Amino acid sequence: MLREHAALIADIERDWAAAGLSGSLLARNLDTGAELGFGAGIAWPLASVIKLPLAVVVHDAFERGELDPAEPFELDPDRATSGPTGVSLFRHPSRVAAEDLMQLALAVSDNAATDALLERIGIETVTERLAGFGFAEIVLRHPMRAIYGMSGAVAEVGLGLAAGATTPGGGHLIGELDPHRANVGTARALLDLLDRLWTDRISTPAACARLRAALGHQLTRHRLAVELASDEVRVLSKTGTFLDLRHEAGVVEAGPDRVAVVALTRSSIPASVQLEAEFAIGHAGRLAVDALRG
Repeated sequence: MLREHAALIADIERDWAAAGLSGSLLARNLDTGAELGFGAGIAWPLASVIKLPLAVVVHDAFERGELDPAEPFELDPDRATSGPTGVSLFRHPSRVAAEDLMQLALAVSDNAATDALLERIGIETVTERLAGFGFAEIVLRHPMRAIYGMSGAVAEVGLGLAAGATTPGGGHLIGELDPHRANVGTARALLDLLDRLWTDRISTPAACARLRAALGHQLTRHRLAVELASDEVRVLSKTGTFLDLRHEAGVVEAGPDRVAVVALTRSSIPASVQLEAEFAIGHAGRLAVDALRG
């Protein structure tokens, strides 16, 4: 099926290169199994996309009775992970339930909420549970705190360091951008996770339904949804952005069709705001969805 879309894939790769992007793209019709893409097996630092597999483990923990969705978490702003959204911005102590923390992590990519849950469950446990579900290519190695501490340090010397600090063998001088040291995953593993989440084949059907509903509240709409959003189309997804990384993984529901799309990209342009790159990712998503719809 990938060979049938060779011309389309070549067009997408050219568009991405023109926008300064390289990366992996994989899309699949969840009902027919038809798919297209490239670079599906490359391990990428996931940035905030890691919150999606974390959510699978958290919702499974709810179902197992290991974590009460209503369990209150005491959040101290002096200890909370920094970030631009959610409780990361709180100036005063607060109390938030576990499920609400997970919703904040998905809807507004709240780093403090994410790290509170990671501390409660344990990074190694999350990775072990994901491997048990069959997603051994998704590995957690550090909390979000590590990413945003490094982001501030890199900002002081310029984004060019992130774009140009790769090492032989596919590594990177910045640990959180190095697939051997960062939280990582492949487009294939993330797409398989979405496939099983939408077909009730992870944990329990109730856990899957609860997580699908949570994914529908993401506020960031400038990548996959940019050419797809309409009254008839829903995009349920999670983005990830860190220095030169621009990712999104989600499912497009258009009428009776359900198409999962994963785009994992790296930009060679040392700039925080890159509208051309965002539009190139969104255009690729629309082309993939249009090609795979029944």
